[in-house]
Amino acid sequence: MIDLNEARKQIVKAAPVLGRESVHILESLRRVLAEDIVVMEDFPAMDMSAMDGYAVRHTSLHGVCGRNPVRLRIVGESAAGRPCGVSVGDGEAVRIMTGALVPEGADTVVRLEGTEEDGGFCVCTNDPGRGDGIRFRGESLSKGQVVLRAGDVISPVEVGVLATLRRACVYVHQKPLVAIFSTGDELTDFHEPPSPWKIMCSNLYALAAQVEEVGAVPLCLGVVQDDLEAQKSLLSQGLRADVVITSGGLSRGKYDLVRKSFASLGVDIKFSNILLKPGKPMIFGTIGGKLIFGLPGSPSAVMLSFDQFIKPAILKMMGHPGVSHASQGRSHWRDVNGPSFLIDSFAPGHTCPSGIQRASLVPMGRPSPLNGRSAREQMGPPDSAPARSDNVAN
Repeated sequence: MIDLNEARKQIVKAAPVLGRESVHILESLRRVLAEDIVVMEDFPAMDMSAMDGYAVRHTSLHGVCGRNPVRLRIVGESAAGRPCGVSVGDGEAVRIMTGALVPEGADTVVRLEGTEEDGGFCVCTNDPGRGDGIRFRGESLSKGQVVLRAGDVISPVEVGVLATLRRACVYVHQKPLVAIFSTGDELTDFHEPPSPWKIMCSNLYALAAQVEEVGAVPLCLGVVQDDLEAQKSLLSQGLRADVVITSGGLSRGKYDLVRKSFASLGVDIKFSNILLKPGKPMIFGTIGGKLIFGLPGSPSAVMLSFDQFIKPAILKMMGHPGVSHASQGRSHWRDVNGPSFLIDSFAPGHTCPSGIQRASLVPMGRPSPLNGRSAREQMGPPDSAPARSDNVAN
């Protein structure tokens, strides 16, 4: 039996960092850069106006003040995206808008609020200083500058930066493909009619959702019977993925065959029991660089095991730096205020008359047929320690 921290350490160490792929920047959100992003040209590429006003030569403003205004002849207009194409000389001005190209000859922009326009002339009453009102070439970003580095996680801010640099596509680490299937003759799926002696394969969908949430790609292989050859066949199909996760079939009973199917295909088992409840009977192994996880059948154990062990490995595979563990303490899905708490197969176990800790399929909040109390009442105060929950749905 292995300690929780040692188990997590072994799993993360065995997880390979996947290669890179080029994706459109809108598909790069929340993914990890696999290249440094270098500025290929100055930004802005030319001197631009930082405000509405008039582009002038600073020498034309010599001695200007409120009692000694300067009249400059307006010789053109420069709007954003529409440069005027004239050169500014002494005693001249070009009407200019924010983001417009500063015309040749001008070296200062006088703010609109500090001027008046009179009969084709700009009347200036103050000297803002040479170079004022201009965003000079390369002021924001200069050619050769590294603005984003490999290992950075892309957020909407980085998407905006990439678009500014005219980078339509970018290299990011690949998403791992995660194959998932559940074992058990007692399981059913949506395409099958309901049966009183069968239960839904909730783990299949919960795990797929967790895989999607972390940013990987789930490959749902469905439900497999308690048959060794059938499990071996489905496991072989799953080996085309980077990670394989099974749920259920880990006990020592007659129909618990996951260990045998792993062994028969040559999976190198690293450990098979953890000092953790729920989640003790967990298997981790590798084969050909693939990570293989066998999880118990209890939904609470499955989701906790994913958070504690599989999620950090997937994050590392996607290039996230400094991954040790992705969650600490109680996972969000066990929050008493969360929607999953209303389904007690996703919550800590309850005590039946024999004293065995187990979870029923009675929705929380309804009276339990065991003792007439609601499952929430049976749980006790929210801060009480959670009890073990054994297999409910694989």
